[in-house]
Amino acid sequence: MIKHSLFFIAAFTVLISCNSTNNSPSSKTGGLSFDTIKYAKGFTINNIGQIKVLSVFNPWEGARGVVYKYVLCSKSEHLPDSLKKYQVIYTPVHRIICLSTTHVALLSFINRLNTMVGVAGPQFVSNREARKLITAGKILDVGYDQALNYEVIVSLKPDLVLAYGVNSETASEFKKLENLGIKVVLNGEYLESSPLGKLEWIKFLAAFYGLSNEANKEFTKVEQKYLGLLHMCDSIKEKPNILCGIPWKGVWYVPGGDSYAAQMIRDAGANYLWSESMQKESIPLNFEKVIERANSADIWINTGSANHLKDILSEDNRLGSIRAFKQKNIFNSNALTNSTGGNDFWESGIVNPDIILKDLIKICHPQLLPEHSLVYYKKLE
Repeated sequence: MIKHSLFFIAAFTVLISCNSTNNSPSSKTGGLSFDTIKYAKGFTINNIGQIKVLSVFNPWEGARGVVYKYVLCSKSEHLPDSLKKYQVIYTPVHRIICLSTTHVALLSFINRLNTMVGVAGPQFVSNREARKLITAGKILDVGYDQALNYEVIVSLKPDLVLAYGVNSETASEFKKLENLGIKVVLNGEYLESSPLGKLEWIKFLAAFYGLSNEANKEFTKVEQKYLGLLHMCDSIKEKPNILCGIPWKGVWYVPGGDSYAAQMIRDAGANYLWSESMQKESIPLNFEKVIERANSADIWINTGSANHLKDILSEDNRLGSIRAFKQKNIFNSNALTNSTGGNDFWESGIVNPDIILKDLIKICHPQLLPEHSLVYYKKLE
């Protein structure tokens, strides 16, 4: 028994030092293996026999050197003492609460919506199957952000609550749930700058259901479509300049040059006006600072909740002086918005990066995709 425990301690030490970016579906070293994560930077999946060790890195903006580890195994699996200090979750899970609509999309992607028993902000959910379950009372409202309903969460007896971090106070906020016996798992997909990196978090979620092989296959299908579109844009020489965002309360938060939005723009064969910033976080700028560059933009995208050109002017009349506005070359990512304010761009968009890329290519280079009709985007009139 002593030798057995020592083996697992040594094995775990080797595993956490492994690089997880190989080209095969999983890489092995003796009795150890680690799942291939090709694009996502926020997590790794390491294996010791049938036990999976999931590590999540810096799961909120500004986090540095923060690591959460989750040990996944069946109830019948022998768990070495070296792993018991981490959050242990018995798999497959059967009851899950989601605190973000992106989690709903990930669950749908692996066909496990039927395991969701609670969700934060159900009015924002777009998925049709999920909405039917919400209407039928099979998925309950567990509150939202700072107003989580702990009583409802505990009553649902979830195997885990899938959460996300906003700032350094995240750990203390979820400590109350853990003190109530609820297991909380942090998902950091929203921090990924790579569209395929965001999608790759399906491998993270699938591990809780024992569906890693299925998730890998489905991921590869979307990956191939996305890479095919990238290849289509390789030969583009004339690239339009893209302005992104809209001022909010007097401040214009433009996406950083290493953000998801900036990456999508580049992948679509266009130039992002703030690409040189090379940061993931949004950059707060005053109106005058943005206007200095805005008039060099050929296309303006992601204009908040605006449905018409007049909605942009209602934010600030000076926006009408921007060249893209005058030329009516503005496209917003809110074509799939429900009556209660949910925008499917922020939900199913995570599992359909290829469709979003098609939309952007259609906007920037319509001749490349003559038969494609915009899905998540619409032109403002």
